[in-house]
Amino acid sequence: MSDSNNHTDDFTDNDDPLQLKDLAVDFDYLMFKIKDHISGLAELTHKSVTTKKHLIEEDYFKQQLQLDSQLDDADSMLKECSELEMLFMKLGQLQTFVEDFKTRLSKLETHFVPGN
Repeated sequence: MSDSNNHTDDFTDNDDPLQLKDLAVDFDYLMFKIKDHISGLAELTHKSVTTKKHLIEEDYFKQQLQLDSQLDDADSMLKECSELEMLFMKLGQLQTFVEDFKTRLSKLETHFVPGN
């Protein structure tokens, strides 16, 4: 049997002197490894994009929640500003009354105080 195996090996070497069969097997293995590597990269890329998308959406929702809070704060500040404006208007009116009162008092002093 060993004679027939040697004969077969010699026949195979003579049948494929450029070792194209070995080259084809190596090429197929290389293509398999490239496909496997690309598949791994595609999976990693998909996972990365999905994670990034999730983070962006989560951040967007957080910002929306903060936006509502910020709008509430702005409304509160506008209300306070309106109240302050009203108080300043009241102070302005009070100042007008005081000035008018001083003018009237001065006229009364001039008219009723002897020696003026």
